[in-house]
Amino acid sequence: MKEIDYSKYEGLDTVILDKHAADTIAEDCHAFQCQLENHFAHTIMLMEQNIISREDAGKILKALLRLKELGPEQIPFRPGLTDLYSNIEEWLIDELGIETGGKMHTGRSRNDMNSSVERVYTRRLLLEDMEAMLLFLKTLLNKAEEHKETVIPGYTHHSQQAQPVTLGHFYTSVFQAFTRDFERLLDAYKRVNLSTMGGAAIATTSFPISRERTAELLGFDDYLVNSMDATATLDFAYEPAAVLAIFINNVGRMIESLLLWNLNEVGISQLALKYCSYSTIMPQKRNPVSLETLRYSGEWTYGALQTMFTCMKAYPQGNGREPGFVASLFYEISEKIKESIYLLEGIVRTLEVDKERGLEVTKCGFCTVTDLADEMVKSQGLSFSAAKKIVGRLVTIAHAENISVDEVDSSLVARAAREALNIELNMDNDLIRHALDPRENVSRRDLPGGPSPHRVQDMIDNGWRKVAELEALWQEKVRADQAATQKLMEMAASIAAEV
Repeated sequence: MKEIDYSKYEGLDTVILDKHAADTIAEDCHAFQCQLENHFAHTIMLMEQNIISREDAGKILKALLRLKELGPEQIPFRPGLTDLYSNIEEWLIDELGIETGGKMHTGRSRNDMNSSVERVYTRRLLLEDMEAMLLFLKTLLNKAEEHKETVIPGYTHHSQQAQPVTLGHFYTSVFQAFTRDFERLLDAYKRVNLSTMGGAAIATTSFPISRERTAELLGFDDYLVNSMDATATLDFAYEPAAVLAIFINNVGRMIESLLLWNLNEVGISQLALKYCSYSTIMPQKRNPVSLETLRYSGEWTYGALQTMFTCMKAYPQGNGREPGFVASLFYEISEKIKESIYLLEGIVRTLEVDKERGLEVTKCGFCTVTDLADEMVKSQGLSFSAAKKIVGRLVTIAHAENISVDEVDSSLVARAAREALNIELNMDNDLIRHALDPRENVSRRDLPGGPSPHRVQDMIDNGWRKVAELEALWQEKVRADQAATQKLMEMAASIAAEV
């Protein structure tokens, strides 16, 4: 056996463990209010079930109310106590003595307590995310109305011009995607807002606690019945994280359009100056760094979600340290997405749109020629396949000979028909002009969901009704959460006042 000099590394392992403990406590402190509410609810339930006396409950609640005013920074964190709860319990015992302060945790484990605290904190983060999304949805509808007649090209296949649409049509398209994301959050909220209290460590408790009462006091809609499932499951974090990942993916697709329009070569729109940065050497640069920031938010979120899943791969049906790490990753995802929503809302609200350039780009891209083929079917009696071949040949000629869409006339159409199918086609110039006009092109697409201003307005009107519905559901949940907290605090104060 060789001699190794460990002196340089002595105590490094302890430093690492202490750092991990400090990180855990710092994370717990974010949910300090939620943890105190759990202590209030559990203590009141113990008193109501005659497991502890009203006097002891009053003393515990009175001390906890004082701690609430002091804040977590006033708690002396002790070596070896690696989470917020353990330090709170020791603080309470110091305040009241072990015979009174030591009764708060009766019939409870950190396992059911932590998971319930995490669920309360998660539901409040979701409500904040929903609030940001509601603002964004409203801004999209306002901008859709402003631009329901602003013609721009629609793009497919990685920025190939397809057909004319309007900016209003684009905005209502992303609005509908984001409303589905909002509805997914509402649906996930139902499964988040379930109490795990009473599951204890894994197998409930022999004390005659009331799981229903604790759930009610904490504002939960119900509780998870099986105690092992209650204390082990992490789907309350996975599901909303996955929903937010879908949302930020939709954001990513939207901002690709904003980046495309921002190119000098396209120039349909550009970001307000405050959302851009400058070059240290190139004075003409107006770098859309805010959009790059949003793209990174998506990439980071996908990675964090993947880490959440891999962290718990093959994890046994019980609790441990990793679940807390998974929940904390969701908190980070939620905060990053909320920030991203507010950033994107500001970008859209202040976006500088060049309407004339949008129309010009649409014309230059020959993206109205589908309607020329349609017109050949309607007025010339051709099959669509024949008309498409003729128009395809026409576009090839126009590109080769530098002919603009405004210069397309009956002679060019006749030439294309001869070269494509060896047929004679005499088409009126007025029909050609109307078929190729971008504004008329958009107006003709008047089916439900189409880009005509009339149909876009329909989608805007329906959108405002949907926003009102979603906002009412959100407000209902906010009020329920606030009412439960207020009632709990009033009960705690009332009982504490008796001692």
